[in-house]
Amino acid sequence: MAAVSRLRLLALASAVMQGLADIDNINPVLYTTNPVAQHVACPVPAGAPTVCQLVGSEVSGLALTFLITALPASGGLYETSQNYRTYGTDPKYAPTPIQEHELPFKVSDALARVVYVPPSDVFPPEGRWSALTYKVQESISANLSMFGQVALSSPAQHVSASTFIAGIDSWTISGNIHSTAPTWQAFGWGLLNRYIYSTDEVQYIDFDTNSDKSKWYFEAPAGKFYLPEIATAYGGSLKFTIASTYGDFIHLNTPLDFITLECGSCNSGRGIRLVRFADNGLEWDGREKVVTVILAVGNYWRRDPMNSAMPFTDATECEMAAVLAGLTRLAILGDFTRAGEGVALDDVSIRTATQQPSFPIACQQGCVCAHDPQFRRISCCGSDEDTYYAF
Repeated sequence: MAAVSRLRLLALASAVMQGLADIDNINPVLYTTNPVAQHVACPVPAGAPTVCQLVGSEVSGLALTFLITALPASGGLYETSQNYRTYGTDPKYAPTPIQEHELPFKVSDALARVVYVPPSDVFPPEGRWSALTYKVQESISANLSMFGQVALSSPAQHVSASTFIAGIDSWTISGNIHSTAPTWQAFGWGLLNRYIYSTDEVQYIDFDTNSDKSKWYFEAPAGKFYLPEIATAYGGSLKFTIASTYGDFIHLNTPLDFITLECGSCNSGRGIRLVRFADNGLEWDGREKVVTVILAVGNYWRRDPMNSAMPFTDATECEMAAVLAGLTRLAILGDFTRAGEGVALDDVSIRTATQQPSFPIACQQGCVCAHDPQFRRISCCGSDEDTYYAF
């Protein structure tokens, strides 16, 4: 018996070491492309038990089983009640919440619905209340999907937000010499009401282009904006208020990379950077402005080749989707002018689309991997053959 146990341990250790040492991708991690547990957002009013719809997809239309794999960190998740299933009446939810020890929990509602009850006597959050994950399983072969994200968004459909009511909310400044944190302003000014502010500390002019070589940016914090459930914001919007206190906005830098989104895991780990330039209706002259940009393909998002010898290209649907699903950087430009300027920022939010699910299912199924075309996964999106060899 002891010998058998030792053999099992040796086999397990060998398998683990093989996985750790698989530098040639001989045994890649499998990625399920069918079925798919689709990313969805569910807006939840304060104090209101809310029915959230889970959505699965299977190419042959086979029946799916829905399995809750992670519960919300706050509030409670419940099955729908029998009277709600039959008559659509309150109470919507079953008497007891789903418990951690029950995971993965099989959803018994034939329409794949669950009920989220937010924390009691609590105002709606700036961003989402919480999030949960689920998988779907196909009935014949028992294939199990990858994780689907469910963002339990605020009543305003925010999945992430910073209103700067009580401080800088962990935002930082990049590109300046000394200041790495913005200044918090605890008063109102026009549409700005308790906001963050920073100024240009250096003008490093490129005499060939007459523009700054080094620009400064407002950088979003990881704890609020770099979350897997940001994927549910595809088709939604990024919104913020911006205003300048001083600066000569007649003489502008070029290019003006107004908004930058980055994903470190995309393009097979090489990363993707998407930029929305200050053009095509997003020009800014320093006056107070509410900026709203749609987070979807076809809205002037451009992919940075991260190579000065190559041109920017229009972002594809799956590049946009993959970046949102793996977001690791959100930056908003402050350095617009060739001289110094002061810029204030307020009410930054990422809002989900009204119609759910909005994340492209073809992109959630993954993209063909350039290093091995027999595999697909979402982290390979952006690594098509031309792009792959250009790097």
